Formats: sequence, structure tokens, C-alpha cells
Amino acid sequence: MGYLQQTLALLRKDRCQSEAVPEWAENNRDAWLIAMPDDFMIQREAMIAALRLRLATMTDRLDEAAIHRAMTAMATVAREQFVCPLVDDLAYLPGPVDIGQDQIMSHPELVAVLAAAADPCGGAVLDVGTGSGYQAAVLSCMASTVTSIEIIAPLARLAAARLARGGYDTVSVLAGDAATTPFAAESFDAIVVAAGAAEVPCELMAALKPGGRLVMPIGATHDQEMLVLVRKHKDGSVSQTRLRPARFVPLTGAGARKIGTEPAL
Repeated sequence: MGYLQQTLALLRKDRCQSEAVPEWAENNRDAWLIAMPDDFMIQREAMIAALRLRLATMTDRLDEAAIHRAMTAMATVAREQFVCPLVDDLAYLPGPVDIGQDQIMSHPELVAVLAAAADPCGGAVLDVGTGSGYQAAVLSCMASTVTSIEIIAPLARLAAARLARGGYDTVSVLAGDAATTPFAAESFDAIVVAAGAAEVPCELMAALKPGGRLVMPIGATHDQEMLVLVRKHKDGSVSQTRLRPARFVPLTGAGARKIGTEPAL
């Protein structure tokens, strides 16, 4: 048992069992974790219940059925398996988790919004920014296949190993730059980008099928990012829906944000 696990065990032992469990919220992180049983399934159920309430406020931007599909997918994926075992107790907190290489596993709410917005409905998905592999695992529960690409090779290798151990056989992980990888034209029903840029790389739009959906954070700076859903209609036209403000790690490589670039919204 590591230091974090030992500390939590002592704090949970000292806590009065009659106390109410605090709300799953960013300002209650420590209190919520101490109040929860040492059972990842129970923690996951509590997280999902809280996320359902949060996403219910977005039904003017997200389809209610798509939200339900995203929540069902997240309820089946063990988030704790996608972080270092030394800090897996932090997996279900309302916040990101550091995974090394200056990267994070996204806040559960952002994972849920990305999945619901993409809503692949059994189609083929491109996941840009594999990171820990958690988003790819969630998407695999909603899609026929997931191609996940990570520009940081060590993270790609770790994520591929985690996904293989977890039995996510429909996910393939590539190491490389999504903006320069020659994906076949119009080959994906949905594209999820978990990194911010000033605009959608044109290479990704070319890889999106007519009728497809692409979701990613767009903004001139990190502090100005807005999570945007881009729909590529069958007649070739494109429409956009602003979903919510968000702050992601920056997209790197050829699609990286250039200083002074205005967001293409």
C-alpha cells in the first residue's frame, strides 16, 4: 500500500460514518474522496450520477439520447486502469489526472461532453491525442472501431498496452502527428480532438465523412478555448455549435496554435 492509499485509509477510518457524502464537485474533491468507500465501482457510479446531472443542462446543445449513450459507455470503463497505480485513488475525482510527459487525463466531464458530442452510433472514430487511452476506451463502447493517435511515442506505447490489457480490441493506437498522417479521405464518422488549437486542421476535416461530426477545443489562446462541435453535412457544407468553455492541453505538431492566430469559429 502506497502513501496515498495509507493516508486515505486513516482519514476514512477517522471519519464519522453518519456524515453525509459531499457533492461531487471541484471544491469538494478531498472531502468527497475521503467520504467514498474504497471501491472503484461505487466511486464510478457516483461520478456517473453527478455527470448525468451536469450534462442534463446541455440538452440545448447535445442530444439527450447521445448523452445517455456517453454515460452508458463511461459507466463500463474502469477509469482507474488508465492512471499510474500509485495514484489510482484520484481517478474518479472531478478534475484531470497527471499522466506524465506534461499531459493529463481529461476531467471526466470533458470526456463525457466529447463522447456525447461525437456520438459515433457504431461508426468509425478517430481519437486525436490518445494520452492515457481512457477517451479511446470510452469511445470504443460507442463505435465499431477507434483509431487513436498520439504524438508522444512513450504515451502511445503505454496507452496501447493498457487498452490491450483491458480487452479493447477495436482500438488501434498510432504514434504520430494527426495533422500530417495520411488518413484516407472521408474515412471517419466522428473525430474527437482532446487538444486545443486556433482552428481545425484541414487534414482532419478531409478525413471526416459527409454527415460526420468533429469535436475539439478552439481558441486563439489557451484561456479563450471553446469546445466546438463541427458537423460536415452531406451537401458539403459545414456548421458549428459552441458547446462550452474548456481548457485542454495544446495541440502540438503541424496543427499547433500559432501566436497571434485568430480562432476559426
